[in-house]
Amino acid sequence: MFCPWDVVKFVRKNFDFKQSGELSEIETGNYWNGSTSDNSLSDYIGYLTDNDNQKMQNLVDGKSISFNLNESMNYDTLSEHNSDDFWSLLLHTGYLTLDWEKSDDEELSKDHSTNKNVFARIPNLEILDCFDSNIKARFSNVVKKDNLALNMANALLEGNFDFVQDKLGSLLRSFVSVRDTATKAPHENYYHGFLNGIFTNCKDNLGKYRSNYEAGDGYADITFNNLGGTKSCVIEIKVCKEKESRAKKANEAIEQILEKHYADTIFEDENITCVNAVGIAFSGKNCAVSVKKLK
Repeated sequence: MFCPWDVVKFVRKNFDFKQSGELSEIETGNYWNGSTSDNSLSDYIGYLTDNDNQKMQNLVDGKSISFNLNESMNYDTLSEHNSDDFWSLLLHTGYLTLDWEKSDDEELSKDHSTNKNVFARIPNLEILDCFDSNIKARFSNVVKKDNLALNMANALLEGNFDFVQDKLGSLLRSFVSVRDTATKAPHENYYHGFLNGIFTNCKDNLGKYRSNYEAGDGYADITFNNLGGTKSCVIEIKVCKEKESRAKKANEAIEQILEKHYADTIFEDENITCVNAVGIAFSGKNCAVSVKKLK
């Protein structure tokens, strides 16, 4: 089995290298990135519902999703942002492939004219990379829009935990399950990376941004100052089970900051007049944020 699109693009890119004997220059590439449907994927991601997000998660995890196939759709109908039209487009253009084994298990007909409900999956790693890159690009665009990342950082420096909890919760519901899929890292590392992904989009407007910074009797998860160097915050991350109290875990994170003296070196800076300890507890797509002013 081979994909004609990939073969043609590979030959077109590397034919001259072959002719000139520059064999070391011959390489494969992801020829699906930047194609028309790839752009449609990027555009639609901003309109994903919670149900769509879960379907996207299932796809990048190697699972199949079901939807009603629209055989009469066209690109104009995408402006309506109908979920089934979006998945149908990806199937028609090769970004998804029918999962006949799953369809047979569900006794679905192969005759699309008599049965519109189908199962589909991502066909290969190349296209999985397209999904992944589009999701990450969308994430970056969202946190940069209206200075969201910087506003969240400033809110922590000011002690406005309600704002951060609201905005962070919204990002979690949209991206937490698809941004770093199939990770084998501990859950705290997963959410640590998620927060780094947010704040690295505004690092140029922050001072002394540090991650896993050696401080006191251990390592602070994240610390940063405002650009003027007068305010600072220390963030400790916790993960809890759904049945546990996120608020309680967030407060435990603050207690850890105090017990392990993560902020002691910050206190030594005479220019810093305000220091906040921030505890953030995660469970699934939810979070709780707690702030305690230390100085």
